[in-house]
Amino acid sequence: MFWAMVMEGVETTQMVKVFARQGTGKLRITPAHRNPTPEELREAIEQLKDIPRFLPFFVVVVIPVPGMAEGYALVALTLERWLGDRMKLLPSRFRHLLKPEEKE
Repeated sequence: MFWAMVMEGVETTQMVKVFARQGTGKLRITPAHRNPTPEELREAIEQLKDIPRFLPFFVVVVIPVPGMAEGYALVALTLERWLGDRMKLLPSRFRHLLKPEEKE
C-alpha cells in the first residue's frame, strides 16, 4: 500500500511536468522539440483522472480509525465489480495492487 501511494505521487509529479511542458510549448517559451508526445499527454490525462479517485482514499488512510482503509477498499472493490467499467473508485496503482488479474 505504501509503495502504491509513493508511485501515485511520482506519477502525479510527472503529470504536472508534462502539462507544464505543454503549456510552455503553447506559449512558445521552449523549443518545439521539448513539447510532450501524444503518448505522454495521454498518460498525463489518465493520471489527472486518478486524482479524484486518490483523494478520498488518501483521507481514509490518514484518518486513524482502525479498519477504515480496509473497509473503504472493500466497498470500492465491491462497487467496481458490481458496476463494471462505469465507475472506478480506486486509483490505478491501487487497482493493480488489489486486482492483479485485471489489465488496463
